Amino acid sequence: MLQRAADRKEDDGVRDLIHETFHILWFNSKAFTMGTTNLQLIEPSNSTPGRKASQAGTKAELYCREASNQMVEVVKVSGSSETLTSLVKGLLFGFNEGDKDKRVAERKRRQEDALNQCSSLVCSLIELLLAFEENREQSEDDGKELVALLSTLSVFSEAYPELLVPHIDTLVPYLKGDNCAKKYELSIVSTLSNVVSHVCPHFSCSELNRLTAGELPSDLVNIAYKFPDRAVNAAVEALCALTNHPDATKGSIQEKMLLKLSVQFYSYLLKTKDSCTDIMKAKKSVRDNVRRALSALGSVCRFYECDDAIDRQNLDLNKFTIISDVSKLEFAKNSLSNTCFAIFMEYLRNEDEATRVLALRAMNGIFISRPRVVLAAEQMGIISAILSDNASPGVQLESLRCWRDILLAEEKRIESGVAKAKMAAKKNITVSKKISGDQDGDACISGSVLTNHATRLYEMTLISDDKIRYHLVDLLGHLLRQGLINPMETVPYLLALQGDVKCPQTRSLALKLIVSEGEKRPDMLRQRIAAGIKAAFNFQKEVYPRDENGLPKVTALIRNRIEGAGKVVTETLFDSVWVESSLCNKKAQRQGLYKQIIGLFEKEVSSDITILDNEPCDLKRHEVDKLPLLLFASQILAHLPYNSLSDPLFIIYHSSCICALDGNEILVRFAELLGNDICDPNVEEDELEQAAKLKDPKKSKQAAILFNGNISSQKFGHLCVEASMIILLLKLKNFLRKSYGITETRISEYLPSEKDKLFEKGVSKLDDSLFDGAVENIFEDSKLEINWDAAIRTYATFRVLMREGSADDAPIHVQQSPTKRGTKRNRDQLENESIEDFISPKVSPP
Repeated sequence: MLQRAADRKEDDGVRDLIHETFHILWFNSKAFTMGTTNLQLIEPSNSTPGRKASQAGTKAELYCREASNQMVEVVKVSGSSETLTSLVKGLLFGFNEGDKDKRVAERKRRQEDALNQCSSLVCSLIELLLAFEENREQSEDDGKELVALLSTLSVFSEAYPELLVPHIDTLVPYLKGDNCAKKYELSIVSTLSNVVSHVCPHFSCSELNRLTAGELPSDLVNIAYKFPDRAVNAAVEALCALTNHPDATKGSIQEKMLLKLSVQFYSYLLKTKDSCTDIMKAKKSVRDNVRRALSALGSVCRFYECDDAIDRQNLDLNKFTIISDVSKLEFAKNSLSNTCFAIFMEYLRNEDEATRVLALRAMNGIFISRPRVVLAAEQMGIISAILSDNASPGVQLESLRCWRDILLAEEKRIESGVAKAKMAAKKNITVSKKISGDQDGDACISGSVLTNHATRLYEMTLISDDKIRYHLVDLLGHLLRQGLINPMETVPYLLALQGDVKCPQTRSLALKLIVSEGEKRPDMLRQRIAAGIKAAFNFQKEVYPRDENGLPKVTALIRNRIEGAGKVVTETLFDSVWVESSLCNKKAQRQGLYKQIIGLFEKEVSSDITILDNEPCDLKRHEVDKLPLLLFASQILAHLPYNSLSDPLFIIYHSSCICALDGNEILVRFAELLGNDICDPNVEEDELEQAAKLKDPKKSKQAAILFNGNISSQKFGHLCVEASMIILLLKLKNFLRKSYGITETRISEYLPSEKDKLFEKGVSKLDDSLFDGAVENIFEDSKLEINWDAAIRTYATFRVLMREGSADDAPIHVQQSPTKRGTKRNRDQLENESIEDFISPKVSPP
């Protein structure tokens, strides 16, 4: 439930219901009143008021303690406090004053109630922590319980940090790293460091001086020296928070310790830079120290705020140089940040992939704190290098994570109003600059740079590494939400990732983005479905080119076995898009989408060009390469989950239109090439059809006409390829007709503009048979050498299916009464005029 409430795509009604449920369970102050009332009802009438109040208070404490225990249990079971943090934030700050929703008053009441309850809950959690320490048995499970308690407190430190200030002395000792829970020490010190970072801005001047004069700064420094990356980042962030406090003086204890720590790690990187070109070949202690130093310096550059240095519009690239004399290092004027960027670039060229990843992560800290450095990195070619195919998979994956962190950091910076608050706090800034200045001007730099690499991001959807694809979709989601990329250009690639059947997480995330964009722009899916099918086909061909037996396989179908039923169900790659989006509820949108897919089968203008023997192979291969794509599209049309009989009828109708126009034209061109009757080219079986029935058609006497020297093999082969496209449509028509039990009379009577009949809704297939759209390869290799046997069989199949289709499509004249019924039909046509205009075919079926 908490995960659903935290999902930003979740329906507001569901989220409100979840919030209301947990508000009643954990944040309901009326429970105290209810407890007091019930208690007074069972008390004797001569009870003293003091005793009643005491017992009512006990009831309230028990309620808070039980709610706190439940929260701790939720964190312990889930292994993360993120979902609980999202819930508490939603209850405390989810109310938006601009909302006009009818539930606004209720949300505001919940917010006020939750704010009053949080103080009591924090006190209960502290009491639970103290009781845990008193009854601790030093067992292995104690560490897990301690982590759950501290993680639950960290939830309130992030959502309502002021409540933790009175209890900071109870928590700080856990930063010693000696908590008798060796397995969980990393989680304990990381969690407490994050608590200090969140609570620190709310310390008073006296509180800050008292804590920094004690052992808190040295404990944080020791964590940076002893623990892995995760704890190092958290400890450095907490030390930077103490240094950045508004009441902290220049040259304070914490600032000196932070600078000393930075110089020490920088010196180690400087010393190791030239001696180890490949960190993997160094000792383990050297590798660990290098990675620790990169993590620490990256966090320092990200979280330390240098007030006296503002990056100019155009940064001087010469400032990013390595300083050999460490005594000159200082925070002022971004001196340390500039030289760290230079040394990070050196380690980004290291042969060890893990070191390059950490160097990029450290560099990302500078990008977040100083957005204009991203422009410098773009000029140096760093951004293009880490996203290119030449970069290792680990570096590409980390680059996507870094961009996501940059976008989220900038979004948080703008929405929280931090930049505006900092500008207002500056004493040397004039009123005119406050009014005319854009305090968030740098926030768009990183997004603009990444937008320039959007083409490369789309290309990365074809990378074989499933982790890269997942984080790429996650990044594309943030870019779409922030309006930094074009949805019309992005949606086809998200549709392509519906073919990522071996990575359901990526497929599910891409589906959420498609549905979200479809709700905003309903026409977009219809307009971009053809491009999405092409992208999905290319994705299958590049990422999953072969099946389990190593054979080439590109398919739009998924076969799922239903457990317990012993049944296999067939669905297409786009079934989820169809079901989840609003397309299935709107007839005009559905028919427009079908028309876009069927449009792939329509002959292009370039196909009218006469094929000559001396033409370039690229022109001749165009239709040959298109044939597998059309088979892919026909599988989708054959197995989409239609919910009305008008859907397959619409596809049959337009397939008949294309077959009638293009199919008959191909028959005439065959007749011209073979010297047959062009007036009626497909009356009966010819000699080539008889040859196709034989074991070796090309050697039969019936096929001798093809080898008399008067017929161009390339022209005949090209016509067979075009005929294969019509064969797919003819097979699709027959498959839909049999699967849904559609009669020839119903097909003849059907018009796209007619209203859906009530009894034809909720249609389902008669069986779960598979669409067999297999066609033979006319040309065997890249040199376009014709396979005569396949060409003859294709020619024969085309003629047979065209004759059968002509017989099936023969018009059936049904006598109708020219009374009210005709009037109603005209009225229905007028009512559906917009739909008819929307999907009107080029020709009518015969």
